[in-house]
Amino acid sequence: MCGICGIVDFSKTPDVSVVEAMCNDMTHRGPDMGGTCTFDACVLGHRRLSILDLTDAAKQPMLSVDGRAALVFNGEIYNFQELREGLLKRGRTFRTRSDTEVILELYLDNPEDLPGTLNGMFSFALWDDVRKKLIIVRDRLGKKPLYYSLQKNRLSFASELQALTRDRAVPQELSHQALLEYLLYDFIPAPHTIFAGVQKLPPGHMAVFDKNGLTIEKYWEPPEPQHGLNYGSTVEELRGLLDDAVSRRLISDVPLGSFLSGGIDSTLITSLMARNSFRTVKTFSISFPGTTHDESKWSKLAARSIGTDHTERAVNYTIQDIFPEVVRHFGEPFGDSSAIPTWYLSQHTREHVTVALSGDGGDELFGGYERYVARRLQTIYDLVPSLLRERCIEPFVRLLPATTDYYGTSITKKMKLFVAASRRMRENPLAVIPQTFTLSEARLLTGMDYHADSDSVLQAARQWTGLDPVTRMMFTDIQTYMAEDILTKVDRMSMAHSLEVRSPLLDYRVVELACRMPLGFKMGYRQTKKILKQAARGLVPSEILERSKYGFQVPLGQWFKTDLRKWAEDRLLGGRHTVFRRGQVEKIWSEHLAGKADNAHKLWLILIFSEWESQINTSSLVST
Repeated sequence: MCGICGIVDFSKTPDVSVVEAMCNDMTHRGPDMGGTCTFDACVLGHRRLSILDLTDAAKQPMLSVDGRAALVFNGEIYNFQELREGLLKRGRTFRTRSDTEVILELYLDNPEDLPGTLNGMFSFALWDDVRKKLIIVRDRLGKKPLYYSLQKNRLSFASELQALTRDRAVPQELSHQALLEYLLYDFIPAPHTIFAGVQKLPPGHMAVFDKNGLTIEKYWEPPEPQHGLNYGSTVEELRGLLDDAVSRRLISDVPLGSFLSGGIDSTLITSLMARNSFRTVKTFSISFPGTTHDESKWSKLAARSIGTDHTERAVNYTIQDIFPEVVRHFGEPFGDSSAIPTWYLSQHTREHVTVALSGDGGDELFGGYERYVARRLQTIYDLVPSLLRERCIEPFVRLLPATTDYYGTSITKKMKLFVAASRRMRENPLAVIPQTFTLSEARLLTGMDYHADSDSVLQAARQWTGLDPVTRMMFTDIQTYMAEDILTKVDRMSMAHSLEVRSPLLDYRVVELACRMPLGFKMGYRQTKKILKQAARGLVPSEILERSKYGFQVPLGQWFKTDLRKWAEDRLLGGRHTVFRRGQVEKIWSEHLAGKADNAHKLWLILIFSEWESQINTSSLVST
């Protein structure tokens, strides 16, 4: 795992010192070595975390033998050995054992082979000095990030936003649209970023920049469900693909381990890892003792069942100590509070291994979220006469006491979320992703405008209007929430500690099989992950297969009323708000303390943005 960056400028040779500064800002992504290379119109930079071929021969930027092309690469290619064999048969030669050189030789052999033949997680940039063009690519699911800024005949790019802003030519103008999307979704969906002049390359896209400008094309999207699949044979195909996906992700020249929360996904991946390993698997988890969010008993059960070398770390309430660092590593406001446990888990794991496998992707692919079940029930609830809903049911639910308990253990919180989501999707059928602030609340807090036609989450939902409501929600999640929330969180928090995380469930072959499955293979009216549980039998303890789902969350609502109250209050009410209306912030805070609403997540988003704003050069932050 690495950090990549560079500048292409067709009017003059870019300043190598700027690229070096970008590299230096990403040392955490690649602590082992770094370097740059310079052409007339291009400078590329790289920071390396050595995983495969630890020799200097595999360092980057990697130049072709003839010097006509150079590559900087972030990620892992899991089928590089087969690709390498094919290239050898076609007469290509290799100087290293690295997957980086395979990408470079694939391009030189046949540019059309990129990136569709690659199975892995990746973002890379390749400069062709003969054709004078830059190619940048992001993997199908968006596991690896890539930011860029285009200014006329000049393009700069980097793995992280804060590194990109080391280039003073990159404008730092606050995007109102992106800020409101952040308040709605907790994350800023690609291609937007918090800066109007910076974009994310969306997952499954590649771009070419030459003297004619920038062209972007989509090279992959999820296949739609198919009718006529046989359930039994699909279970067997899924088992085989998962076993192969895990096996491929065990190739490494450095120590490996596994995240183990005790949920179905992480337990299944760890069990397959143990079956494919010659050594006892090292597993890692964290716990929140004394809260409804604690699931340590399940991770211990899973570890005992599989026979792993398991270590667990209890997390206390002193998150304020790491808060500035967590915010800094995202480079822009990012509101998923589970970044905190992911930070601690990554820190804990990196003390023992350099690579960890995770169970990310199982919920989105196989229907693991309770909101998918709720969406089915909402289609029935929507048939209830509106007068009965609006005069009886919903007023009753609003009167129920607010609780800061984890929603998975709270009936009242589930009811409140159900009613709010039902109303939201009746008002806008495209609003299938959960929202923290409503649009009216976000406008009231900021006084800013929002344009629905620019919202890529709504655009993704519109693409899948021909599917049933639940599948439409799942496909939208895959292209937005999973890529820009779940995978962004894991990338930034793991790379903050120079830890590589691999996700076998997000092998694109597994993803495509899951997408082709009809909804009935994945869910009943109350059952989730039906086919994944079937594939996991014999590998995962029955107690775990039958347990209720827990999210990877922190008990913020409780902490804001106790241990974190003074810290949060000082930041929310003691400072100067340049974007948020103070009266609205005070109202949200007082409602939470009085128990009128669980506003923990709204408060968290405000705290995150305020910290982010304090860290950047506010003199250059222009509102637009």
